[in-house]
Amino acid sequence: MASDIEKNNRRKLENIFPKKLKLKIMKTKKIILLIIACFVTSLISISSISAGTTEIQHNKTVKIKLKTMQCNMCEKTITEAINSVSGVVKTTVSFKKKSATVVYNADVTSKEAIEKAITSAGYDANNKSADKDAYEKLSSCCKKP
Repeated sequence: MASDIEKNNRRKLENIFPKKLKLKIMKTKKIILLIIACFVTSLISISSISAGTTEIQHNKTVKIKLKTMQCNMCEKTITEAINSVSGVVKTTVSFKKKSATVVYNADVTSKEAIEKAITSAGYDANNKSADKDAYEKLSSCCKKP
């Protein structure tokens, strides 16, 4: 009888062991698939990041003297003129300092184009004189005293 009990126990163990082994193999396969999925995802992320680096803007900052600016209305008009230039990223115009600080994409525009926008609005920009017709159209408060 002991041998029959041993045989039964062995059969039970054989039936149990393959199931456990199958479960381990399935878990291992899932883990491997998860690792592969993570690897592929990271490759895609890296490739999209490196593709984005070709689109880096070449920003430059320029300070422009605005000696003919007379009031806060001038500040607003000059800000609008600068912001109308394609490639301008950020504009800070100060009536008190009589200057503008402009951040722009050098691949799209230039300091000269920004100065041209200001002079076309009727104001001097650095050493460039205002467009006479545009200057004549300014409000009286915006003209030189």
